[in-house]
Amino acid sequence: MLLLNVVEVNILRNLNHINSDLETLMNGLQFILFEKEGLLSIEGELQLIPSNHIVVADENSVSFNEKRDDLILITCHPVNLFPLYQEIVSPAIVKSSFQALDRQTFKILPIDNLVMNSAKKLLAMDKNLPISFLYLYCLGVDEFFFAGLLCQFIGVNISNTLLDFFEKNYQKQWSVTRYAQELELSVHKLNAFFVQLYGMPVKKWLIEKRLKRGGELLLTSTQRVADIALQCGFCNHAHFSALFRRHFQVPPSLFRAMAKKN
Repeated sequence: MLLLNVVEVNILRNLNHINSDLETLMNGLQFILFEKEGLLSIEGELQLIPSNHIVVADENSVSFNEKRDDLILITCHPVNLFPLYQEIVSPAIVKSSFQALDRQTFKILPIDNLVMNSAKKLLAMDKNLPISFLYLYCLGVDEFFFAGLLCQFIGVNISNTLLDFFEKNYQKQWSVTRYAQELELSVHKLNAFFVQLYGMPVKKWLIEKRLKRGGELLLTSTQRVADIALQCGFCNHAHFSALFRRHFQVPPSLFRAMAKKN
Protein backbone atom coordinates (compact mmCIF):
# COMPACT_ATOMS: atom_id res chain seq x y z
CA MET A 1 0.00 0.00 0.00
CA LEU A 2 1.31 3.42 -0.94
CA LEU A 3 1.74 5.71 2.03
CA LEU A 4 1.59 9.47 1.71
CA ASN A 5 4.59 11.26 3.16
CA VAL A 6 2.78 13.40 5.73
CA VAL A 7 5.83 15.60 6.32
CA GLU A 8 6.03 16.41 2.60
CA VAL A 9 2.32 17.22 2.50
CA ASN A 10 2.54 19.53 5.50
CA ILE A 11 5.51 21.31 3.95
CA LEU A 12 3.61 21.75 0.72
CA ARG A 13 0.51 23.01 2.53
CA ASN A 14 2.55 25.71 4.23
CA LEU A 15 4.68 26.77 1.29
CA ASN A 16 4.41 30.48 0.67
CA HIS A 17 3.59 31.37 -2.92
CA ILE A 18 6.53 33.15 -4.46
CA ASN A 19 5.59 36.18 -6.50
CA SER A 20 7.06 35.59 -9.96
CA ASP A 21 7.16 39.36 -10.51
CA LEU A 22 9.42 39.91 -7.50
CA GLU A 23 12.31 42.12 -8.46
CA THR A 24 15.42 41.78 -6.34
CA LEU A 25 16.85 45.07 -5.20
CA MET A 26 20.34 45.11 -6.60
CA ASN A 27 22.93 47.78 -7.20
CA GLY A 28 24.63 48.12 -10.54
CA LEU A 29 28.08 49.42 -11.36
CA GLN A 30 28.59 52.62 -13.31
CA PHE A 31 31.42 53.16 -15.74
CA ILE A 32 31.70 56.94 -16.18
CA LEU A 33 34.20 58.08 -18.80
CA PHE A 34 35.34 61.71 -18.63
CA GLU A 35 36.68 63.13 -21.86
CA LYS A 36 36.97 66.54 -20.18
CA GLU A 37 37.60 67.55 -16.58
CA GLY A 38 34.48 67.65 -14.43
CA LEU A 39 32.95 67.30 -10.98
CA LEU A 40 31.21 64.18 -9.72
CA SER A 41 29.58 63.46 -6.38
CA ILE A 42 30.71 60.05 -5.11
CA GLU A 43 29.32 58.75 -1.83
CA GLY A 44 28.29 62.30 -0.93
CA GLU A 45 31.69 63.87 -1.54
CA LEU A 46 32.47 66.09 -4.53
CA GLN A 47 35.36 64.79 -6.61
CA LEU A 48 37.25 66.60 -9.36
CA ILE A 49 37.74 64.11 -12.19
CA PRO A 50 40.55 64.94 -14.64
CA SER A 51 40.06 64.59 -18.37
CA ASN A 52 40.64 61.14 -19.89
CA HIS A 53 39.72 59.29 -16.71
CA ILE A 54 37.18 56.61 -15.85
CA VAL A 55 35.20 56.32 -12.63
CA VAL A 56 33.93 52.88 -11.60
CA ALA A 57 31.44 53.02 -8.74
CA ASP A 58 28.19 51.64 -7.37
CA GLU A 59 25.37 53.30 -9.32
CA ASN A 60 23.72 54.47 -6.08
CA SER A 61 26.88 56.15 -4.84
CA VAL A 62 27.32 58.58 -7.73
CA SER A 63 25.26 61.61 -8.72
CA PHE A 64 25.44 64.38 -11.29
CA ASN A 65 24.79 68.06 -10.66
CA GLU A 66 24.09 68.77 -14.32
CA LYS A 67 23.62 66.98 -17.61
CA ARG A 68 26.85 66.76 -19.57
CA ASP A 69 27.41 65.78 -23.16
CA ASP A 70 31.10 65.00 -22.64
CA LEU A 71 30.42 62.06 -20.30
CA ILE A 72 30.01 58.45 -21.37
CA LEU A 73 27.86 56.57 -18.90
CA ILE A 74 27.59 52.76 -18.97
CA THR A 75 25.60 50.79 -16.40
CA CYS A 76 26.59 47.22 -15.60
CA HIS A 77 24.59 44.52 -13.76
CA PRO A 78 25.86 41.23 -12.30
CA VAL A 79 24.65 39.12 -15.22
CA ASN A 80 26.88 41.17 -17.56
CA LEU A 81 29.99 40.04 -15.68
CA PHE A 82 29.12 36.38 -14.99
CA PRO A 83 31.49 35.02 -17.67
CA LEU A 84 34.34 37.30 -16.59
CA TYR A 85 33.84 36.35 -12.95
CA GLN A 86 34.05 32.66 -13.77
CA GLU A 87 37.08 32.93 -16.06
CA ILE A 88 39.25 35.61 -14.46
CA VAL A 89 38.90 35.62 -10.70
CA SER A 90 40.88 32.92 -8.96
CA PRO A 91 39.99 31.79 -5.42
CA ALA A 92 43.31 33.10 -4.09
CA ILE A 93 42.76 36.59 -5.48
CA VAL A 94 39.17 36.63 -4.29
CA LYS A 95 40.07 35.62 -0.75
CA SER A 96 42.73 38.28 -0.38
CA SER A 97 40.84 41.00 -2.23
CA PHE A 98 37.77 40.76 -0.02
CA GLN A 99 39.85 42.10 2.85
CA ALA A 100 40.77 45.20 0.85
CA LEU A 101 37.22 46.31 0.10
CA ASP A 102 35.94 47.16 3.55
CA ARG A 103 34.68 50.60 2.56
CA GLN A 104 35.90 51.97 -0.75
CA THR A 105 33.89 50.59 -3.66
CA PHE A 106 34.96 53.06 -6.34
CA LYS A 107 38.08 53.84 -8.33
CA ILE A 108 39.22 56.69 -10.54
CA LEU A 109 41.64 55.57 -13.24
CA PRO A 110 43.32 57.25 -16.22
CA ILE A 111 42.46 55.97 -19.70
CA ASP A 112 44.14 56.92 -22.96
CA ASN A 113 42.41 57.97 -26.16
CA LEU A 114 42.63 54.48 -27.63
CA VAL A 115 40.65 52.94 -24.76
CA MET A 116 38.18 55.83 -24.80
CA ASN A 117 37.55 55.59 -28.54
CA SER A 118 37.32 51.78 -28.45
CA ALA A 119 34.69 51.97 -25.70
CA LYS A 120 32.70 54.51 -27.71
CA LYS A 121 32.77 52.33 -30.83
CA LEU A 122 31.65 49.25 -28.88
CA LEU A 123 28.88 51.26 -27.24
CA ALA A 124 27.63 52.38 -30.64
CA MET A 125 27.22 48.71 -31.64
CA ASP A 126 25.60 47.47 -28.42
CA LYS A 127 25.21 49.01 -24.95
CA ASN A 128 26.63 45.89 -23.26
CA LEU A 129 29.69 45.39 -25.46
CA PRO A 130 32.04 47.82 -23.64
CA ILE A 131 31.39 46.31 -20.21
CA SER A 132 33.80 43.35 -20.27
CA PHE A 133 36.30 45.40 -22.29
CA LEU A 134 36.37 48.18 -19.70
CA TYR A 135 36.46 45.80 -16.76
CA LEU A 136 39.38 43.90 -18.26
CA TYR A 137 41.17 47.22 -18.67
CA CYS A 138 40.50 48.06 -15.01
CA LEU A 139 41.75 44.63 -13.93
CA GLY A 140 44.95 45.28 -15.87
CA VAL A 141 45.51 48.57 -14.05
CA ASP A 142 44.60 47.40 -10.54
CA GLU A 143 44.10 43.64 -10.42
CA PHE A 144 43.88 43.42 -6.63
CA PHE A 145 41.09 45.97 -6.25
CA PHE A 146 39.01 45.00 -9.28
CA ALA A 147 39.24 41.26 -8.67
CA GLY A 148 37.89 41.92 -5.19
CA LEU A 149 35.22 44.29 -6.49
CA LEU A 150 34.14 41.72 -9.07
CA CYS A 151 33.83 39.08 -6.37
CA GLN A 152 31.88 41.45 -4.14
CA PHE A 153 29.60 42.55 -6.99
CA ILE A 154 28.94 39.09 -8.41
CA GLY A 155 29.52 36.90 -5.37
CA VAL A 156 27.12 38.83 -3.15
CA ASN A 157 24.44 39.15 -5.82
CA ILE A 158 24.78 35.95 -7.82
CA SER A 159 22.39 33.93 -5.70
CA ASN A 160 19.70 36.59 -5.90
CA THR A 161 20.33 37.10 -9.60
CA LEU A 162 19.98 33.44 -10.50
CA LEU A 163 17.11 32.86 -8.11
CA ASP A 164 15.19 35.85 -9.45
CA PHE A 165 15.67 34.70 -13.05
CA PHE A 166 14.68 31.10 -12.36
CA GLU A 167 11.73 32.02 -10.17
CA LYS A 168 10.35 33.97 -13.12
CA ASN A 169 11.08 31.28 -15.70
CA TYR A 170 11.17 27.83 -14.08
CA GLN A 171 7.70 26.92 -15.41
CA LYS A 172 8.75 27.39 -19.02
CA GLN A 173 9.42 24.24 -21.01
CA TRP A 174 13.03 25.19 -21.69
CA SER A 175 16.05 22.94 -21.83
CA VAL A 176 19.01 23.68 -19.55
CA THR A 177 20.81 24.86 -22.69
CA ARG A 178 18.10 27.46 -23.30
CA TYR A 179 18.37 28.76 -19.72
CA ALA A 180 22.14 29.04 -20.14
CA GLN A 181 21.74 30.90 -23.43
CA GLU A 182 19.31 33.37 -21.84
CA LEU A 183 21.94 34.14 -19.18
CA GLU A 184 24.76 34.18 -21.75
CA LEU A 185 26.54 31.35 -19.93
CA SER A 186 27.72 27.92 -20.96
CA VAL A 187 25.78 24.95 -19.57
CA HIS A 188 28.91 23.90 -17.69
CA LYS A 189 29.24 27.30 -15.97
CA LEU A 190 25.56 27.47 -15.12
CA ASN A 191 25.67 24.01 -13.56
CA ALA A 192 28.82 24.98 -11.66
CA PHE A 193 27.03 28.01 -10.18
CA PHE A 194 24.04 25.88 -9.12
CA VAL A 195 26.19 23.19 -7.53
CA GLN A 196 28.11 25.88 -5.65
CA LEU A 197 24.99 27.74 -4.51
CA TYR A 198 22.31 25.05 -4.17
CA GLY A 199 24.25 21.79 -4.05
CA MET A 200 22.69 20.37 -7.23
CA PRO A 201 22.81 20.87 -11.01
CA VAL A 202 20.22 22.99 -12.80
CA LYS A 203 18.10 20.10 -14.11
CA LYS A 204 17.63 18.59 -10.67
CA TRP A 205 16.76 21.98 -9.17
CA LEU A 206 14.19 22.62 -11.91
CA ILE A 207 12.57 19.20 -11.46
CA GLU A 208 12.29 19.61 -7.70
CA LYS A 209 10.97 23.16 -8.03
CA ARG A 210 8.36 22.10 -10.60
CA LEU A 211 7.31 19.08 -8.58
CA LYS A 212 6.82 21.13 -5.43
CA ARG A 213 4.77 23.64 -7.38
CA GLY A 214 2.76 20.76 -8.83
CA GLY A 215 2.16 19.45 -5.32
CA GLU A 216 0.94 22.88 -4.23
CA LEU A 217 -1.54 23.03 -7.10
CA LEU A 218 -2.81 19.51 -6.41
CA LEU A 219 -3.57 20.56 -2.84
CA THR A 220 -4.96 24.01 -3.49
CA SER A 221 -6.73 23.82 -6.87
CA THR A 222 -9.21 21.67 -8.76
CA GLN A 223 -7.24 21.70 -12.00
CA ARG A 224 -6.75 18.46 -13.90
CA VAL A 225 -3.42 16.73 -13.35
CA ALA A 226 -2.64 17.11 -17.07
CA ASP A 227 -3.17 20.87 -16.87
CA ILE A 228 -1.03 21.15 -13.73
CA ALA A 229 1.74 19.23 -15.50
CA LEU A 230 1.85 21.72 -18.37
CA GLN A 231 1.53 24.71 -16.07
CA CYS A 232 4.53 23.56 -14.04
CA GLY A 233 6.79 23.19 -17.07
CA PHE A 234 6.50 19.48 -17.85
CA CYS A 235 6.07 18.44 -21.47
CA ASN A 236 3.20 16.04 -20.76
CA HIS A 237 1.08 14.35 -18.10
CA ALA A 238 3.02 11.08 -18.19
CA HIS A 239 6.39 12.73 -17.56
CA PHE A 240 5.03 14.73 -14.62
CA SER A 241 3.29 11.69 -13.10
CA ALA A 242 6.37 9.47 -13.37
CA LEU A 243 8.67 12.03 -11.73
CA PHE A 244 6.08 12.94 -9.11
CA ARG A 245 5.61 9.30 -8.12
CA ARG A 246 9.37 8.79 -7.90
CA HIS A 247 9.81 11.88 -5.72
CA PHE A 248 6.78 11.61 -3.41
CA GLN A 249 6.30 7.82 -3.56
CA VAL A 250 2.69 8.28 -4.67
CA PRO A 251 1.03 9.23 -8.00
CA PRO A 252 -0.46 12.76 -8.29
CA SER A 253 -4.13 11.69 -8.26
CA LEU A 254 -3.67 9.60 -5.11
CA PHE A 255 -1.58 12.36 -3.53
CA ARG A 256 -4.55 14.71 -3.95
CA ALA A 257 -7.11 12.18 -2.72
CA MET A 258 -5.14 11.23 0.38
CA ALA A 259 -4.44 14.88 1.19
CA LYS A 260 -8.18 15.60 1.14
CA LYS A 261 -8.82 12.79 3.57
CA ASN A 262 -6.20 14.15 5.95
